[in-house]
Amino acid sequence: MSQTWARCLNSLKKTLPLKVFSLWIQPLGAIEEGSTLTLLAPNTSVLKQINSRLKKEIAQTVKEEDSSLNVKIQLSNAVKTSAEQVKQHTTPLFSEYTFDNLVLGNANQVASAACRQIAENINSSPYNPFIIYGESGLGKTHLMQAAGHLALERNPRAKIIYVPLMDFVRNITTSLRHNTIEKVKLYYQSADLLLVDDIHLIAGKDKSQEEFFHIFNFLFSTKRQIIFTCDQPPKSIKDLENRLKTRFSQGLNLQLAAPELEMRAAILLKKSQNPQISLALSEDVALFIAGHVTSNVRDLEGALLKLKAFVDFSKIDRSMISKEVVESALGDLISPKKRLIEINEIQKTVSKYYGITLSDLISNSRKQHLVRARQMAICMCHELTSLSLAKIGHNFGNRDHSTVLYSCEKLKKMMADNDDIKNDFDNLKMKLTNL
Repeated sequence: MSQTWARCLNSLKKTLPLKVFSLWIQPLGAIEEGSTLTLLAPNTSVLKQINSRLKKEIAQTVKEEDSSLNVKIQLSNAVKTSAEQVKQHTTPLFSEYTFDNLVLGNANQVASAACRQIAENINSSPYNPFIIYGESGLGKTHLMQAAGHLALERNPRAKIIYVPLMDFVRNITTSLRHNTIEKVKLYYQSADLLLVDDIHLIAGKDKSQEEFFHIFNFLFSTKRQIIFTCDQPPKSIKDLENRLKTRFSQGLNLQLAAPELEMRAAILLKKSQNPQISLALSEDVALFIAGHVTSNVRDLEGALLKLKAFVDFSKIDRSMISKEVVESALGDLISPKKRLIEINEIQKTVSKYYGITLSDLISNSRKQHLVRARQMAICMCHELTSLSLAKIGHNFGNRDHSTVLYSCEKLKKMMADNDDIKNDFDNLKMKLTNL
């Protein structure tokens, strides 16, 4: 490095804010030849900032150190070479992780909307950084990569970099060994949209945290978009530097919840149509499976593959997949799970299902839609609880046990004649047994 520029750096460090010095001045290289001091910017963002905000201050500082030198500021010759290396190391997005292949539900609707908004405005979104957190298997990576695909659709020239955190750590480790850390940092700083999977795994890795801090600051300051996935809120990550915690928490943090019953069934129906699976599931069968596989999307995919294998190896007609076939294929996955169901849970669920109030449900009104809902709730209580007929009647406006028995028998007859009523009963039972 030029000795003159080394002295200039010391002066500028004292006069400029530390953030400005670290981001824009420190990365400059310098070559002193004759009466010319050439400052080399590592990328166009640094060059733009220097020319627009700091050129006069740099020139004045150089003049004070050596008035005979002329200052020239340009891009480093290494930038083109580094850009070629970036192309070679870009991690591809998964082709199936798009918004078109995403099933929406209460569990992911807000996060999906945020991803879309960000993808359409990667240089101006207020949600930066954006962190999607939640337990494993809920679709965090799918959402993040869907944003990447949409951003590329909107702007094919955008640089999208996706990296699992442990790959980032390996890149940092290798670059330190081969003394190429600046090239690696330049690679990540070239992103218009940086997608980092499992950011929580950076905890306890001091050198990786230090380098990521500088990369993050550069991208944030130059209004590049950053999206992370995490298994917990950033503020809860142990062994994560406070300066990273505060920066992660300053953006938008959204949690993904486990998918609800209807969303799980929709996921099964969507994935069953994949050419690699190609199973003809009815809505009833999908709801049946979803009622027993309740944890996450990966478990649903595992159940679907297990069903496919059973159908293939048993040579069952793919268009004839019944609940009995599912029971044979999935075994313990769909074994009945007993849980204690309270009568007030049943009353609230049935009231919500039919769009009536709890007071309407237990009233003496003889309006047909209220009678139907009341009979459904009474019959559900008789089937799903161990309460006596008298106790059930007491919770429905002090009705006697004979009224409860009549309601159950009446509903069973209606279910035999009316598929809609039978579907209502099955759906409510599924909801109640999987709350």
